[in-house]
Amino acid sequence: MFLLCLLLLMTLGFSCLGFLIPLSPWFFFLWVPLAFILSALILILFAVFFVIISAKTKPNGKFKHFVLRTYLRFSLILLRTPLKIHGKENLPKEMGYTVYGNHKSNMDVIYAYLAATGAPTALGKKSLFQNWFLKDLGEGFQALPIDRENDREAIKSILKAIKNIKDYKLNYIIFPEGGVKSRDTEEMVNLRAGAYKVAVKANAPIVPMCILGSSKLKDKKWYQKSKIELYLLKPLMPEDYKDLNTTEIGHLVEQQINECVALHEKN
Repeated sequence: MFLLCLLLLMTLGFSCLGFLIPLSPWFFFLWVPLAFILSALILILFAVFFVIISAKTKPNGKFKHFVLRTYLRFSLILLRTPLKIHGKENLPKEMGYTVYGNHKSNMDVIYAYLAATGAPTALGKKSLFQNWFLKDLGEGFQALPIDRENDREAIKSILKAIKNIKDYKLNYIIFPEGGVKSRDTEEMVNLRAGAYKVAVKANAPIVPMCILGSSKLKDKKWYQKSKIELYLLKPLMPEDYKDLNTTEIGHLVEQQINECVALHEKN
């Protein structure tokens, strides 16, 4: 909403400047849409500049996360996918935590980022980082690629994530299904126990996250509205899972998320 107001204010400002120019009255019919386009271009250029310089600043900087959240909220307005978040009170305070959720759309990381507090970031598949924009953005926020075909590189990313949680109190968003496996249900349908090593090795709280409505986005038209509901469940603290292995932790998180899906789909 902040970015939308800024866009409208910039458009209004450029429009007022146009009316001060002594030109033909017909020019004024074009000036307002031109002012809007100019304002939009300025915001786009700022976004590109922001991505370039973000790599030179600390990954937990408050201002950079404020800017990113502002742009992401604006993108949800444009895409007509309002997000409703439940359970923010369950997020641990003053410590790095991990969020594990069901995964049905490439938009899920945006929803999870907006739901998380502090300095969120993510672990994602390597192919996402081949785009220069996402690669630079990821570098600035310490989002890390997971190479599923190279165990050594995957371990390097996991170790880096563990270090970032401890050093910078970053909050990592992880989708343990290993990609979008099925859009026929909102439930988690696959378990990669290795994904939970990040939380276990970092001795970090685990927050199960349940996203509803994401599976329908694939068939959504640009003009259609699609509401997303996101539930942050009660966290598993290190003392809660200290006697469990990663497979057992994974099954526990999966059970909680799928129970949340079943409960709210029924209602």
